[in-house]
Amino acid sequence: MTKGILLAAVLLCAVPGQNKFGNSYLGKAPPELATAKDQWINAAEPVKLGALKGKVVWLEFGFLKCAPCRKMMPIMDRWHKDLSGKGLVIVDVDDGSIDDLDEVQKDAKERGTKYAVLWDKERKNCETYGVEIFPRAYLIGVDGTVIWEGLPNEKIAEIEKLMDAEFAKVKK
Repeated sequence: MTKGILLAAVLLCAVPGQNKFGNSYLGKAPPELATAKDQWINAAEPVKLGALKGKVVWLEFGFLKCAPCRKMMPIMDRWHKDLSGKGLVIVDVDDGSIDDLDEVQKDAKERGTKYAVLWDKERKNCETYGVEIFPRAYLIGVDGTVIWEGLPNEKIAEIEKLMDAEFAKVKK
C-alpha cells in the first residue's frame, strides 16, 4: 500500500505542469522578488535579481523548522564566506506564512548570517515560484538566467561545479 502511494506521488510529479517542486525557469530569467524594504534582513535595499547580472546568484526558498532547509544553512554560510569574493550572491527566501519575522531575524542574528534573507510575509514569492516543497533553489548564472533548479541537498557537488564554471565568466 505504501509503495503504491509513493509511486503515485512520483508519477504525479513527473507529469508536465503537475510538478509541485516549483516552477521551472531553466534557461530563462526568473521573476523578480516582490517585497517591501522592511521584509529584508542583511540588505539595505530590496534585492533585485535583474541588477545582479554579472554575478552568480543562489536563490533558495525555505523556512526555519524545515529539517532539509536547516541542513542547507551551513552550506550557504560556507558558500557566502568562501565564494562571495568570486562573485556569488546568496538570497535566502523564508516562507513568512510559516515563520514570524522576529523568529527569522533572531535566527539570522544567532547564526551570524551575512547574506540577504527575505521574509516572504504573505508567501507571494513562494507562490510566484510555485514552491511547495522545501528547500527549493535556483542557481542563476552571470547572464541572469537559471542554470540549475531543484532540491539541492543531494546535489551540492554538481551545484559547486556549475558555480565554478560561472565564476570563470564573472568580470573582475
